Amino acid sequence: MDTPTTVGRVIEPAEPERDRRYATTLAKGLQVLQAFSASDHTLGNRELARRTGMPPSTVARMTFTLTRLGFLQQLKPEDGYRLGPAVMALGYTARAGLSFLPTAEPLMQELADEVGALVALAMRDGDAAMLTRCWRPRNTPTIWLTEGHRLPLNRSSTGRAILAAARRAPDDPPEVARDRARLQSRGFLTSLGHWNENINACAVPFWPDPSQGPAAFLCGAQADILPQALLEKKVGPRLLARVRELERSLGISALRPL
Repeated sequence: MDTPTTVGRVIEPAEPERDRRYATTLAKGLQVLQAFSASDHTLGNRELARRTGMPPSTVARMTFTLTRLGFLQQLKPEDGYRLGPAVMALGYTARAGLSFLPTAEPLMQELADEVGALVALAMRDGDAAMLTRCWRPRNTPTIWLTEGHRLPLNRSSTGRAILAAARRAPDDPPEVARDRARLQSRGFLTSLGHWNENINACAVPFWPDPSQGPAAFLCGAQADILPQALLEKKVGPRLLARVRELERSLGISALRPL
């Protein structure tokens, strides 16, 4: 896995959008919401301005509007902001669309407990793979990643698995073709400190809906907990077995496009 690229972080301002359909004000409001991380209790306008790179006056207008709409909460005028019930409602609605999660829950939690490492589901989000569900081993410390963290597509086993599992295209780069061959031969990809020198991980693509792009399940931990030999001989095959079991339970094994 990789160092997260967005959560609890300074967000790089996007390049100016030239499409006339692009709603700049809406984009700024969403950028404020994206600045929050799971570890943030509250954030003030000054910190939100620092993280988003927007002027404080713009941030103040965004937070006022988002609070009025229920996407942010401010319990007292002197308090900072936290994500509001409207955001949580959207999250519940989005997760309800992942109908396979109830079936995946016991399988992935059991795997996390067995190998003592983080297991997660990731889905493509632009040029990154975003963690949408995490399972942590019970009674064992593990890496810090949580839902909402974004991993680079081309430098994480998770992102590479998503790219390699996607439908073939004439302009696929050579590295995608190599990863696709690796998936066909052993079913999972590995990342040995490629984006974070302290983290090793493996990933298996998962395609629950043929009308949408692939997702991926991953398993990762600190390199000293999950060395290469253990990752390739034990953890990767076990993750693959759990994903295949999930596919059989859902009756979607034949939908893998590799």
